Amino acid sequence: MNRDDETAVRSLLARAADDLPAGGVPTQTLLVAGERVVRRRRRLAVAAVAAVAAVVLLGSAAVLGGPGGSTTPADEGGPSPDRSTPTAAPKRSTTAPGGPVTTQGEAPTVASARFDPTRRSFRLGWVPPGAIHQVSRTGTAIQSAEANVPDPLVEGGPVEPGPMMGIAGSVTVRMGARGVDIFAPQLGSGLTGQVPSPEAPGTPAAPVDGHPAYLYTDREQALLSWQYAPGGWVSVTVRSLERPEEVARRVVAGLTWQDERVTVPFRPFDVPPRAKLVGVELRTWEGRWLNATANYLVSGPTGDEGNRGDLTIGVSNGMYEADGSDVGGSRTRVDGRFAATVDGPKGMGAYRVGQVPGCRECVVEVGSESSAALKAVGGRSGALRLAAAVRLVANATDPAFWRRL
Repeated sequence: MNRDDETAVRSLLARAADDLPAGGVPTQTLLVAGERVVRRRRRLAVAAVAAVAAVVLLGSAAVLGGPGGSTTPADEGGPSPDRSTPTAAPKRSTTAPGGPVTTQGEAPTVASARFDPTRRSFRLGWVPPGAIHQVSRTGTAIQSAEANVPDPLVEGGPVEPGPMMGIAGSVTVRMGARGVDIFAPQLGSGLTGQVPSPEAPGTPAAPVDGHPAYLYTDREQALLSWQYAPGGWVSVTVRSLERPEEVARRVVAGLTWQDERVTVPFRPFDVPPRAKLVGVELRTWEGRWLNATANYLVSGPTGDEGNRGDLTIGVSNGMYEADGSDVGGSRTRVDGRFAATVDGPKGMGAYRVGQVPGCRECVVEVGSESSAALKAVGGRSGALRLAAAVRLVANATDPAFWRRL
């Protein structure tokens, strides 16, 4: 790959990252989404936006052998570069519409230095009408929950879940551990680092739980934030919805604090000895689980590994259509079951096995985001064997039967 090609790829990746909503996207998800990029339309969700870059990565052997993208100080565990509040925000009142708002339950008074990724601190209550796609994420640095109003990928087409999903509007609640910047991902960089100032972006707004709050708005979103404890921040981001400030306050009023153990619809499985759990993600569609993923760190501490790590193991329930979609069309087989692989540069890849016992439409996916992670699972063949070994709990449709990690 020549220098011009590399520059073009990096530019495309950067533009895609700038468009991502809060929460980020695991690399293997981007690779898989690229296989179905032909279904994209003007308003794609998280994976769909980044799929454009993934297609470039997967479509050229030269690119597959090239760099995987530039790094930033936050990628290396350092603080994010100094940033200032965007100047394009329109003039507004110093107080948001509505008075003080109070959350439900007992709000924390101390911000943990690191979260336990096996525990969840809060749940969403009220969400906008039509927000049938919801995502809960735990991690060591940030916990989040989001509710999305889906949109058809094709004009006049069906509204359906999948690796590429159209989003008409969304709300996202993010809670940071002590000293963690939860604002940078929502203001465009997609990275986390240290809070550069004692105040959140925006101007003073009516208090939340008796704490000073701040409101930031631009053409795309409204961001309502407050410090729940010294050094710890919470924010509510509202995107592409009418009356965003009102929506944010209603979400805050329905937010319920409750410390609970995270459970998943699959049984425990063996992971590489060095793999450390750093996050769990659960997606639901109309109240039914759609995807559950455990995120591990294999390559060693980076100073701020965030919520993802470099190895993911999860199960999708119908997200790849009834027969596993691309998995069903593959010639690869593992134990007589449909399987498929997507290999990327520097150990990145996605390895899927369909026809999970007890759930024919379910697909297990093992994703690697580093050479160390891929080596730890035994390369492509080892990743497929691991995926084939994952089993669901006895009654995966009922969360009461789910297991702890």
